Amino acid sequence: MQLSITETELARRIAWALSATFDVAEDGSYVLSHSRLGLSMSSAEDALGATLGELAHYSIADETALISDTSYEILVQEESPSHFRRFREDRLCVTEQDDGLEYELSPASDAYLAWLLSTVQTQREMRDLGFSFMSNMRLERLRSEMESANPFQALRTLSVHRFLTLKIRSRTKTTPRRFQILGSSFLFHIAFNLDIALVPVRFLEEISSRGRINRMRRSRIEELDPPRRTYNEDLVAHYVLAVSTDSPSVQFLSYYHVLEHFFESIFNDELVEKIKTLMTHPAFSYRRKKDLVSLIDQIKRSLQIRSETITFSESEALRLTLAKHVDTAELTSKINEYSPTLLEYYRSTEVPFSKAPTVDLTSRDQQTLIKQLARRIYATRNALVHSKDGDKQRYTPFKDERALLSEVPLLRFISEQVIVGTSAQP
Repeated sequence: MQLSITETELARRIAWALSATFDVAEDGSYVLSHSRLGLSMSSAEDALGATLGELAHYSIADETALISDTSYEILVQEESPSHFRRFREDRLCVTEQDDGLEYELSPASDAYLAWLLSTVQTQREMRDLGFSFMSNMRLERLRSEMESANPFQALRTLSVHRFLTLKIRSRTKTTPRRFQILGSSFLFHIAFNLDIALVPVRFLEEISSRGRINRMRRSRIEELDPPRRTYNEDLVAHYVLAVSTDSPSVQFLSYYHVLEHFFESIFNDELVEKIKTLMTHPAFSYRRKKDLVSLIDQIKRSLQIRSETITFSESEALRLTLAKHVDTAELTSKINEYSPTLLEYYRSTEVPFSKAPTVDLTSRDQQTLIKQLARRIYATRNALVHSKDGDKQRYTPFKDERALLSEVPLLRFISEQVIVGTSAQP
């Protein structure tokens, strides 16, 4: 694996993460130091160079797995509810002597942390990933726990994200696919015997998405005010479910349910207005049969008959809901703040698994914008809930998860506008 990062640049990024000082001399050497930690490292010590040298023997599989012929390391995330048993040990190691395999759950290795740092380009991206400014309490804890001035140990102790990884070592050459199967089997073994749910983090977006939201809100507990509005309880329940899970499909559908709450009432109101407009038009007469037939046709086009049940067009109800409750300028601003690349992504890329169309959120043509936005959301929703054999547009768990991750923030910010916009003020 060819890393596009030098030892000096790696040291600079470690300094960002630790809020340490970093200086580069004229000869290209560097000094990284943190007086409060008692941490000091220079390029002459070559510690980072040794880590990068080790990293050169690895390749990346499935975006987040660091792999060689005889070893495998992947980031895992705990899904166990907080009130049940959780993995709290610093290290769990199990050895299979017959097969020459060793399984270990522990904080990320130096090489893995170096690779993670190589994936970010800015300090903001680093904070989103879970490296952030340390509090005095954490500084004191680190000072008492560190046996030597090790920047990687400092990162493991101070990072907001725990960076727990599953490591598998083999005495013989092992294929990436075999390592994946062994990893999945071991995580099942942990869940079955210890009732602890650990799942592989397949995409870094799964971690950084929460960091981006936290950065946008900038709320500290001590700064939290009491609510000055009351919110619909059903909408809150769906929203909290979405926030509480790391499953992109559950998140998307939960945010969609927030919008769905208004479909029937908004559609009916729109239909009533259409009928009133037709009936009060000077050209309409209830005495003329053709006028009544025209009115009936208008109603028929708006309604659908399924299994002898009259329903309304859900796609049209979604469009009406978006038109009524969504401020597209505010939505564009939120998306841009969350990730500047997403606006261009929505404008140029359809959703791969649902063939949902592109949408230009910066367009001044509001009617077209809302129509395309509704089509993108509705087609994606249909692919998630319709998984029958023969359906061309459907969502396949794990395979399509990365594509769905990009759609979740769009629906989250829309649902937040709806919840706030329909709240009651005193």
